[in-house]
Amino acid sequence: MKETFDAILKPDQAGYLEGIEPARDALLAEMEHYAKERGEPISDPEVASFLAVTARASGARAIVEVGTNIGYGAIVLARAAGPDARVVTIEKDPKRVDVAKGFVAKAGLESRIEIRTADALAELAKLGPGIDLVYIDCVKEDYPAYLDIVLPKLSAKGVVIADNVLWKGFVAAKDVPAHETARVAALRAFNEKILTDSRLRGVVLPLGDGVAYAVRV
Repeated sequence: MKETFDAILKPDQAGYLEGIEPARDALLAEMEHYAKERGEPISDPEVASFLAVTARASGARAIVEVGTNIGYGAIVLARAAGPDARVVTIEKDPKRVDVAKGFVAKAGLESRIEIRTADALAELAKLGPGIDLVYIDCVKEDYPAYLDIVLPKLSAKGVVIADNVLWKGFVAAKDVPAHETARVAALRAFNEKILTDSRLRGVVLPLGDGVAYAVRV
């Protein structure tokens, strides 16, 4: 069961959807508990389900995750994409990398998930073309820059997914707290590009804290 209120859905709708979900996978449930106990930001379970469905449906083989944290998203993506897929996930914090490596090993996915300890912008710039799916869940102020780097590297049917694009409702608000203005401005710019860039067909979905989803045109 989730420990926080949904950012978008009404409580009765969220309760209904949670009630029809199958039992949580044991490892993912353990990771969710770990994240809650330590205040680590990971994707909501419904966002994880969306990632899994998209990875499977798109047939992605070369997957990039921007923001590993404890490895939750990378494990979901690697499991769903199957044994022929490879996930490169980028995390700057060495302590989080160590935790993520432990969970990846527990999942038996060391050969399919490569965790790179690096600054996300610098590491993305090093990647070659042919990315089938990129999942962005990292520094919100850098979302537009992540997209600018990744877009030319997408494969013909490449997919972009980004979490937290409504950022606690502030992105849609008229009055934004001063400490959130930089994040909000960056996310608004990112959302506009997802929806208007001629290389993409995109939509913002009311999942979790807002999920952007776009495919290469």
